[in-house]
Amino acid sequence: CRVLKRDMEIAMLDTLVEHAKAAGVEKIIGTYLPTPKNAMVEDHYNKLGFTLDDGQPSRWILPVETYKPATKHIRIGTLVNG
Repeated sequence: CRVLKRDMEIAMLDTLVEHAKAAGVEKIIGTYLPTPKNAMVEDHYNKLGFTLDDGQPSRWILPVETYKPATKHIRIGTLVNG
């Protein structure tokens, strides 16, 4: 994806966590299934602050309550038709 390494994934995660908190969600779970084509994102969840679930080798967990927004230069807003 052309937006990887440009922090778009961080801005999207910040927004996802914000909405999850508002909805009372305690954790976000992600799964990485290795394939020959997605090796470049093998460490992606780790870099975003997720921790590997001890019981499930491809399952990653992000506690919503302790997440700190990390976006430095991208702002996501609401588009309003004028």
